[in-house]
Amino acid sequence: MNDKRASLGKYFDGRVVTLVLLVAAITILMSMLLPGKFFTASNFSGIFTSLAFDLLLSCGMTVVLILGGVDLSVGAVVAFSGILSTTLIQKGVPVVPSVLAAMAAGAAVGCVNGVLVARAGLAPFIATLGTNSIVRGACYVATSGYLISGLPESFTNISRASIFGVPMMILISLLCATGLAVCLFKLSLFKQMFLIGTSPSTALLSGIPAARLKIVGYGISGLFAGLTGVLMSSRYGMGFAGYAVGFESRAIAAAVIGGAVMAGGEGNMVGTMLGVMVVAIVNNAFIMLNGPAEAQYAISGVMLIAALVVDRLKGKRKRKERV
Repeated sequence: MNDKRASLGKYFDGRVVTLVLLVAAITILMSMLLPGKFFTASNFSGIFTSLAFDLLLSCGMTVVLILGGVDLSVGAVVAFSGILSTTLIQKGVPVVPSVLAAMAAGAAVGCVNGVLVARAGLAPFIATLGTNSIVRGACYVATSGYLISGLPESFTNISRASIFGVPMMILISLLCATGLAVCLFKLSLFKQMFLIGTSPSTALLSGIPAARLKIVGYGISGLFAGLTGVLMSSRYGMGFAGYAVGFESRAIAAAVIGGAVMAGGEGNMVGTMLGVMVVAIVNNAFIMLNGPAEAQYAISGVMLIAALVVDRLKGKRKRKERV
């Protein structure tokens, strides 16, 4: 019983409570500043629709951060998987095989990142930044900068259809995020990832296949990015090489705000979900206050730096307490 409580405490810790209060405070403040505009069904529908993409990317990023890595290629993988799925559909391949192929391609790019980091010994930042450039360049070469449109309704309905008024893309992202949260909570395979991020040497001495699990972790990140690309192309009805530029910074920001640390060994999927919510609401509030939409990337960067500073100070305090 105590072990279960301790495990649940990892998901419902002080960070989660703080984020819930922060979301509530921002919502109340914006409702007071913009009565009848912010706290409406249409506005929150737009918020949840926009965060569906960020949620998937942030969940995959959380797994990589737990392992002590980072994945800067997710934005390019989103564009790549979208282009692959829409191209296959245009060539007459059925929707389901096209979607599965796009997701598999995303997972494959993630596994390549894992091999470069775990087997070749490259720094995660360098390896995934290089992959990002290669994949993004391949997207522009494959499409010559043009849009891939004229897609059937059976594909666009993947995101646009709804169940009981809730868009499919939101349901899919929430189900995937919840499933990954359960895996981190229940499966020993994922629990071992925390030890790898905390102390790679201890994990090695314990007989944990660190290299293999790092490849799996990056593969999960790529898989989620591949699914995001399919949903994005379905939502907008086209494949485009310029999709998801800068989304990696938002994914990292949401994961770090939710409790993950760049040094590895920590991560909370519930916190990540709330972190995505915080980023989405702050961006939405900024736009509704007549701020330029292009400044969203700057806001995500500011929030990321603020979260890193807080974690840095928290880490220093913990070290002093140990001494």
